[in-house]
Amino acid sequence: MKTLQSQSVFITGANGGMGKETTKILTKLGYKRIAMACRTVEKADIAKIEISNELGNIKFDALETYGGFDMNNPKAIEEAVNNLPSDKPFDVVFLQSGGVVFTKDFQFIEHQGRKFEKTIFQNTIGGYITLYHLKRRGLLKPNAKVIFAGGEGARGIPGMIEKPSFSSPKQLSDYVYGQSDVKYKDMNAMGVSKYSSALLTQKLAELYKDELEVIWFTPGLTYGTNGLAAKPAIERFFLEKIGFGMMALFGIAQSPKAAAQKYVDAIEGRYGKNGDVLGAPDKKMLGKITDQKPMNEALTDATLIDEFWHIIKENFGELPKSTLANVG
Repeated sequence: MKTLQSQSVFITGANGGMGKETTKILTKLGYKRIAMACRTVEKADIAKIEISNELGNIKFDALETYGGFDMNNPKAIEEAVNNLPSDKPFDVVFLQSGGVVFTKDFQFIEHQGRKFEKTIFQNTIGGYITLYHLKRRGLLKPNAKVIFAGGEGARGIPGMIEKPSFSSPKQLSDYVYGQSDVKYKDMNAMGVSKYSSALLTQKLAELYKDELEVIWFTPGLTYGTNGLAAKPAIERFFLEKIGFGMMALFGIAQSPKAAAQKYVDAIEGRYGKNGDVLGAPDKKMLGKITDQKPMNEALTDATLIDEFWHIIKENFGELPKSTLANVG
């Protein structure tokens, strides 16, 4: 019988925040293989050394470092996946790279003559492209678990992020393609990006239920991640040291280590089953993990789920069905 520790795990953004903390916990638990998929191999190597220094005498043969996983660069992702060993498929894929785009106006990623809203691209589309190429190369074991890192912004956070809502499929596609007249607000855009990955999770769970287990999971508001990296230094200092510090003091934000333990619980099957969208309780940023779908009716709108899938399939291809690994 396969033990959890015998499994191999692929983690994007494993060099910082929750990705690094998740990698650290899995290393301590004795997982046989953890692929640290980062923007550059240098970042991955540095993170591996830091984990080694912190954990001491634990063996680090399980940690593999890879670069090229830039969630805004489809070609770089394809090349990075092509460089992975062909005979070592994964049991778990944890797609947690991304972040907020702190600007005054919408930013876009150009791909094959079309532009896409940048926050959605780096938080959802880049992860999908990674998954596509892993599956194309047969690097997913049968019934592999895929976890998209979510966020409570997908159902809205009072006073922080407006509840994502689209009145029609066209309104959603206009937003994705940069044809919307919505005024840009960075946190609202982050919420929509997490909303889009929840739509994608549900469609993948439906279409590939015989091949994959796909869940969307957020552990709740977390301080000390890389999400504020693009903020000006002074503003970032006050947010991290004072804003999040006060939230932590009052129990409405948690450390990356605490959040990572919840992600490990999801990896090990204690949270989530195929198609689940899970996070903190309604109107809260931290608390008992619960179903997010009833908190925003747009999360389960079949027309919006199908429209987002159409956008993904049309521009980035449908996941291959014929290249699953047959490695036990």
